[in-house]
Formats: sequence, structure tokens, C-alpha cells
Amino acid sequence: MASLISPRSLAPSLSLLFLFFSLTGAQEGKDLYMKHCASCHHENRIGRIAPPLIPQLLSKKSDEELRRIIRKGIPATTMPAFPNFGDGELKSLIDYLRSPVGSISYSLEDIRRSYRKLEGKGKRLGIRRREDLVVAVDKGAGKVFLLEGLRVLDSFSFKNVHGGVKFSRERFYVPARDGWVISYSLKKGGPEAKVRACIYLRNIALYKDTLAVSCVLPPSLVFLNERLEPKLRIELEGRPSAVYSLSGRGGFILGFRDMSLVAFVSERGDITYRSIDQPLEDFFIDPLEGYIIGSSRKRKTIAVYKLSTLKKVYEKEIDAMPHLFSSAFWYSGGNFYFATRHAHSTKVSIWRMYDWKLVRVIDTGGRGFFVRTSPGVPDLWVDNSDSSFVLIDKRTLRVERLRLTEEGRATHVEFTPDGRFAYVSILGRKGKLLIYDPLGRKPLGDLPMVHPAGKYNYVLKTRALYPALLGREVFMAKCWGCHHTTEEAFGPPFRWIAKHRSKEEIVSQIINPEQTAKLLGYKRNAMPKIEVSNEEIETLLAFMESLREKGGKSYAQGK
Repeated sequence: MASLISPRSLAPSLSLLFLFFSLTGAQEGKDLYMKHCASCHHENRIGRIAPPLIPQLLSKKSDEELRRIIRKGIPATTMPAFPNFGDGELKSLIDYLRSPVGSISYSLEDIRRSYRKLEGKGKRLGIRRREDLVVAVDKGAGKVFLLEGLRVLDSFSFKNVHGGVKFSRERFYVPARDGWVISYSLKKGGPEAKVRACIYLRNIALYKDTLAVSCVLPPSLVFLNERLEPKLRIELEGRPSAVYSLSGRGGFILGFRDMSLVAFVSERGDITYRSIDQPLEDFFIDPLEGYIIGSSRKRKTIAVYKLSTLKKVYEKEIDAMPHLFSSAFWYSGGNFYFATRHAHSTKVSIWRMYDWKLVRVIDTGGRGFFVRTSPGVPDLWVDNSDSSFVLIDKRTLRVERLRLTEEGRATHVEFTPDGRFAYVSILGRKGKLLIYDPLGRKPLGDLPMVHPAGKYNYVLKTRALYPALLGREVFMAKCWGCHHTTEEAFGPPFRWIAKHRSKEEIVSQIINPEQTAKLLGYKRNAMPKIEVSNEEIETLLAFMESLREKGGKSYAQGK
């Protein structure tokens, strides 16, 4: 007997059925998002304390990668795991994330309208050692603290901090992921102004009196003056990975996550795009500003480019993408080094700079995010997603483990330049900022916090000071036996040399002391010839320059 129902007669019903299930899935995905995601990623998916979740920014992530991130979370971030989502729920949620959100725009006029002067009363901070100033962020409470040693000088409310604090002599600037930037006046003793530069911010950089804000949404670079008043907005051709200042040559440099380009931007906003062979999803500029060190998800390599020509001078294959933004650098035994964690890996790699060589890969046994040190600290401190830090001796690369808490997880450390203080985030039920003596290996105090995050020291987070910091390490290794910084020893003080000799005379004295002594009118030469590289000379000159003015940059003077 023939069927009374034909496929043709079913077609309208099937279409309505498919439409019903499609709409049901879309609604389920939206409901899941509003319940579990909107508080961090915004109701409109444009980002709040977490990144925007829109098709433009998710196109390079597969459904499988998104499923893994949702179910397992992201270590060392505020992204939690959702292991109880079923396959159907995950599909509905991911389909919703890939649905359009409409056009997103944010103009220079929008920036200007957002600008606010903050007319607070201010307070007397009583700063004793400017080089000890540390800004600490409690993401859980939405507060920012200004510390000096064990003292809390001030605190203020500011949510969604992301991208690194930057310091000038008179102010510091704090960026938020949702595009807001706030300025704090050290003279006034309080927040001074705030402005929203964009919808979703990547990071900020400071050169002289210009603050550059790199924005992912919409892709742009925004220039603000020292009081955060908007100056200029430049539309970008791709999504920036970071902006850095170039204190030596002036202006800024940008890398891009989705284009094989870098951009050089002058103080006036003139922008020049130049090609390289891969996008720079993560990169940093070496302390002497001669090279770009970068990586890309497309290639499991670290690549080094000469900044002046963008010619690749080194490339090395590695087994996991490095987290270069969190790298630490130092000087030891006549060489300059950097170390970096690897994303989703238990490994840390140690690299020699300027002749570019992979020195060692160390497995810490845990997945962390940061490598930190300072000139006054003998070790690299590596967080390991547990109660301890892995310490790596900067001279011998000997590894040890230092337990810092009985309860919770220790992560993200910042130091003072002389190594007297370490500030460590302790995450857990009883969150706190641990203040620690890294040389004596003992706790000094703590500050209760909900979710302590980034810490930023006035000296260690100022790019223009990097060469002088390294130069002091070279001075201690090769010059301190005969010279002190401000007092007479076997030879004249470095401050006297800096004030009475030209750079050319100083370099000549280092390279050819016998001949230079005669040219300077000395009857005999008392200085031995010391083998030094061009990079060592450059950092020594920077260190001397920091000593030139009395009462100048005291962070570099030492004892």
C-alpha cells in the first residue's frame, strides 16, 4: 500500500521544524551567554573585564579550541572553567558567539565626550624613595593601590585594569580593558582625569608627554596628552598586538596579530607600515632598542628582526608559543639574556641576546605565566600555578622551589630595583598581596585583597630607564673594583667622569686607555684595558648619563 504522506507534502512542515530548532538553539546560546559570560564579556559581547566575543575576533579560533577554553578555562587569568556544559549547550553557545553583532564605531568626538577631570581633594603622599613606588591592582575589588615599601600611600577605585601601568616623573597612567584610562598625579596625590579611548583596549605606551593607546575594537591608535586630553585618533589596518615607545629614536612601534606588518608612528602621528614575514601576536623590543623579538601562532618559532632594517637575523623552532610580553631580561658574565614562559606549557626558555642563542629549556613541572626579576635580585622568579615560585639562579641557572603560602596560589611578582621588596599575588579563598624580602627569604607583611593581579614598579616599568639599569649591572661586574658611583676610589667617581668627559672620550678611555690617557694629558695610565662589547659600552654610557645631574635618577646611583 502506498504511503499517504509524500516527501513533497512534508517539505513545509520540515522547514518550520528546522527553523524552530534553529531559533531554539540561538535562544539557548544567548541565555547561556547572559547567565555565565555577560558579566565579564558585556551584554553586547563588546568586552568588559574580558575580551569582546564577536566574529571578527574569533574567526581564527576553531570550534574545538573554543570548546576547550570554555570547558578548561585559561590558567593565570580570570577566565574560569565550565566543565559541566553539555555538547549541545556548547554548540549553542559557540553558534551564538559567531553570530553578528552589527557595526562598532568609536570616533575622536566620542573620546572627547568621555573625558572627565577628577576634582578630588588629593592628599600628601610623603614619598621617600620614588624608585620604590609600586602600583598594585586588586581586580576583584576594582581598586588600585599606591605602595612604597610596606606603606600604602593611597588607593582609589578603577575596574577592569589591563595592559600595564606607565609612569612619568609626575604621574602614572592605568589602562582598563574596556578602553578607559585614568591618570594619577603624584604631586596632587590623587586621580586627576580619565577618558575612554575605545571599546576594547590592548595596552598603552608613553613617550615624553604623549600617551599612545592601542585599541583592538575598533582597531585604532589614540594619542592623549599628559593630562589625558585627546589629541589624535589613527585608524589601523589590522588588530594591534601591542604598542611600545621607542625612547632612543622617538615615537612608537606597533605589531599586529592579523597582518605581517609593523607600524612606526611619530609623535605627530605620522604612520609608516613596513612588511615582515609573519604577524607578531606577541613581541617585545630589546632594552637597547636594536631588535624586535616576536612570535606567532602560525609558526612555533621565536624570530628576531633588526629594528632599523626589519631583516630577520635569527629564528629558532620551539615546541610551544612563548609568552614574550611577560619576559625578563638581565646581564651576567659578560652577556645579556632574556627568559620567557611558554603558553599552555610547563617550560621556560633562556636566551642569550645580541649573538642570539637558545641557552636552555627548563621544565618547571607546572603551567605558569610570568618570569620576573630585577637588578638587585639574584634569581628569576617563575610562577607555577601552585603555592610556590620556581627560582632560577641568573648566573648558574640552578633551579630551586620557594614555597610562599600554605593556602592558595602564588602568582605574578614585582620587585623594587634594589631587591629589598617583592610583591606577590596570593589567589584563593583568602586573597592577599604578600610583601616579601627576596634576599633574606622572609615575609614582611601582607595586604588583604579579593583578587590581587598586576604590580608595577616606577623604575622597572619605564622603558627609557632599561639601558641604565643594565649598565649598573655591567658597572658592578667590570668597573666597581676601581670606581664608585659618587665617591673617590682607585679611580674617579662615575658621576665626575660623566660630568667632565664627553661620550667620545669615555668610549676611547674604555677601548684604548693607554693612548687616551696621553691625549687627556696624564703622565701615566692607571686604567687596565677591559674587554667589553658594544652593548656593554652602550649600557655603561646610559648608566653614566643617569648620574650626570646631582639629585637626578637616584634609582641608578646605588650606594
